[in-house]
Amino acid sequence: MILHYRHPADDWNRALPLGNGHLGAMVWGGARTERLDLNEGTLWSGDGPLHVDAPPPGALDRARELLRLGRWHDAQALMETHFTGRSPEAYQPLGTLTVERPNRPSGAGDGYRRALNLTSGVHTVTQPGERREVFVSHPDRVLVLRWEADEDTVWRVALTSPHADLSRVWDAGRGEVTLEGRGPLTVHPQPTYAPGRGVAFHAALRVMGDRITSGQEGLCVHGRTLTVYVAASTSFRAWNLPPDDSGAADRCAAWLDRAQALGYDSLRAQHVADMTARMARVHLDLGPDDRVDTPTDERLRAVRAGASDPGLHALHVQYGRYLLLGSSRPGGQPANLQGLWNPHVQPPWCSDYTLNINTPMNYWPAEVAALPECALPLHALTADLSVAGQDVAREWYGAGGWVAHHNTDLWRMATPTDGSANWACWPLGGVWLALHGWEAYLFRPERAVLERIWPALSGAARFALDWLVTQPDGTLGTAPSTSPENTFLDGQGRGCAVGVSSSLDLDLIREVCGAARQALDILGLADEAFRVQLDDALSHLPRPAPGRSGARREWTHDPPPAELGHRHLSHLYALFPGALVPENDHVTREACRVALEDRLSHGSGHTGWSAAWIAALHARLGDGASLHTALTRVLSQSTHDNLLGDHPPFQIDANFGAAAALLEGLLHSHLGGPGRAWLRLLPALPPAWPDGAVRGLRARGGLKVDLAWRGGQLAQVTLRRSSGDPAQPTDLHYRDQHTRILVPSGQSLTLGPALTPLPSDPLPLETA
Repeated sequence: MILHYRHPADDWNRALPLGNGHLGAMVWGGARTERLDLNEGTLWSGDGPLHVDAPPPGALDRARELLRLGRWHDAQALMETHFTGRSPEAYQPLGTLTVERPNRPSGAGDGYRRALNLTSGVHTVTQPGERREVFVSHPDRVLVLRWEADEDTVWRVALTSPHADLSRVWDAGRGEVTLEGRGPLTVHPQPTYAPGRGVAFHAALRVMGDRITSGQEGLCVHGRTLTVYVAASTSFRAWNLPPDDSGAADRCAAWLDRAQALGYDSLRAQHVADMTARMARVHLDLGPDDRVDTPTDERLRAVRAGASDPGLHALHVQYGRYLLLGSSRPGGQPANLQGLWNPHVQPPWCSDYTLNINTPMNYWPAEVAALPECALPLHALTADLSVAGQDVAREWYGAGGWVAHHNTDLWRMATPTDGSANWACWPLGGVWLALHGWEAYLFRPERAVLERIWPALSGAARFALDWLVTQPDGTLGTAPSTSPENTFLDGQGRGCAVGVSSSLDLDLIREVCGAARQALDILGLADEAFRVQLDDALSHLPRPAPGRSGARREWTHDPPPAELGHRHLSHLYALFPGALVPENDHVTREACRVALEDRLSHGSGHTGWSAAWIAALHARLGDGASLHTALTRVLSQSTHDNLLGDHPPFQIDANFGAAAALLEGLLHSHLGGPGRAWLRLLPALPPAWPDGAVRGLRARGGLKVDLAWRGGQLAQVTLRRSSGDPAQPTDLHYRDQHTRILVPSGQSLTLGPALTPLPSDPLPLETA
């Protein structure tokens, strides 16, 4: 549970992340100068939603006519002319805190160690004659740094920002530095600042020491112990309200007053208790870890050279959980492309919310890895978009419900982005998001959860129903349709993105309509017209069949692909993260396997998130050896020394996707109905991990699951019910064995390798 190194970070991609879902820091751990690059979750470019004109009347009908005639290239040109919009706004850096001890040598000598404890969320640097700690507290909303020296010394403390028109004040009498400024109004094509426009930010720090004086760029603190408290806030209120410049300074002052009154020891204790209670929910052991004392970057280099390191895989999963806790907490914004951590005013892909895989992947581990509260910001984003996207659905497509496309941002952009149709012209981002709400219900089958997500779920289904069109054979399909970011060849060899009925479209619509149909009955809603529409659509939606090569086809008309090794695997959504391919559907499973192998044979998986998706697909196919190979590929080819994912450049989705994929190899729970648990145990256990255990996993149906295995065989499973109906049976499967049991509320039930009850429970139970 610890990342550690023998040397400081020498660039941002080797620093270590801290966060509380609102305030983030990348800690460099310099021998003489501590640098912390700061972010605040609501500091984005822009200052409110921007209107984009809808397409002219008749444009959608014209595109559909071109598609009916097979004029794919012409249809794409029309879509790019009338159905694209503007780029999303960009997530911004806040600034940099530097704390320098100038009378100390600059190099890291013998005895230097920096470490990040994932359980406590505390970053430490130790070297001869001193020790320092940094953490970012969720309970108290402050960053805290403590630097202790064995002799009297002096520290220089400064706070800077990359943004224009800054106001920076330091007051030795109060021991305080304040920094105020504004984010850019836009970053397209260059960062542009406007007086009185943009999100205003306020950052403040207070220092504690024996004596405080003013320095050239900040404060000087004299003594043997330095303590720094940092708080930050912005003028952002809500996506549909203008920023309010009043209040940010007062909020920071209140947080700092409280931190100062509590003192370092109490702040640290509350922070550690908060982190430990959540990180301890899941324990993962993949076998003896004989490299635990080896620095993390050296372990990673060994894996790149071909070494086996089960402990590093387990650490990588826990790191994914830690990063989700750091970047996505209730009341904050969801994890974006870089989680909470971004140093660039013009970040790659705006560090936005990319809905066609990346944002959903960020939340794949939230439920199974026992961090359901971390998904609440995603559900809040979905609820916001279900409002912002209603006018767009009506004005752009003549549809009911709500729509979101390929990208969104702090301002809940629901219109398409600009650029090529192969990413911009995809109106099912909202459907994918709404299904995450349904997943939350499946893991916690309680009426209150379903009532909370119902407005977004039903609205996404209503849009999907209106988006469907009747095909010449009487089935329903989508036109225009894209398979995110992929292209095919038309009869003239031209790359085309716009076709008819991509498999992803059909799969997402089948899932959202099926979920809405089940939810109607569970909630007992008397909307007979909606029920009939859903039933009719589900009965007329075709299931994508194998194509000419035997692989699951990506578009209904099965054209030749333009890029054989494309990074997206959208046509395999039904297998993972969807749940549309039961184990007894051997034809579809084989078509999915052929499609996956075909992509891999042509180089797919060359980005971090793509490699993680491939791992998850292997897990669903029950292929433990290939799962291990794919997860090793994520570590060896798509991971920085600080274990953050590398697209390249840095993206955080690979961290979350790989964590979810590994856990999917240990437990399947995706084929049961609402409120019912259907569990397959160790479905894709890699042979490289013959002995191990996992405690605290969550399963659909409201269960907690502990597993232990020895010699590649199940040793025991313990089940506990955390929610759901105790009268609903649980189906347990392990290889060719099956049993059906009841798991009472508030009790545990332990079964042995033959799925028969054991008289005792030798595994310690989770108590968090």
